[in-house]
Amino acid sequence: MSVLRQIIGSDPPAAISITNQRQTSVIWDWAMGAPIHNAIVWQDRRTANIFVSLRASGVEPMVQARAGLLLDRYFLATKLKWLLDTIPGARAAKGVLAAGTVDSFLLWKLTGGQVHATDWTNAGRTMRYDIHRRHWDADLLKLFDIPEGLLPEVYPNVHHFGDTEPALFGKSVPIFGMAGIRRRD
Repeated sequence: MSVLRQIIGSDPPAAISITNQRQTSVIWDWAMGAPIHNAIVWQDRRTANIFVSLRASGVEPMVQARAGLLLDRYFLATKLKWLLDTIPGARAAKGVLAAGTVDSFLLWKLTGGQVHATDWTNAGRTMRYDIHRRHWDADLLKLFDIPEGLLPEVYPNVHHFGDTEPALFGKSVPIFGMAGIRRRD
């Protein structure tokens, strides 16, 4: 963690906030603390066949009503489905693997594997989250065949998400914010 020391100097920060570009999906192993496959990013087109099949099935109005998003391969539901269906062992039992956007992986790493969470802005771009009722939607998860046990808890952007491992900064530092940003073309 000497890189962190070089960046922040000798005084630890008072608090931390995490931001990311929202449309990258990661699956990692709880015990190893490492991704089981490369992250799959927003530009990835390997999920095109899943997208075409879903669009033909007529589910787009339901997806749009709950997730607030058009059915599009840009969003993360088809990407996580692809990872789960393609990577050997990705459909392991609950508590073995975790999934999320980059912010949730960074939070998990910073807290020493203690916190698996994300915020509304990241969850709301996954096409699995009901933006009106603010929770993972059972019907959307079933549609994409994604077990809810893999997914992070979801909180508002300003929230005490947890504290860093003391070794990172010489003391625990609270993580009080998380937000997804929109990519710029």
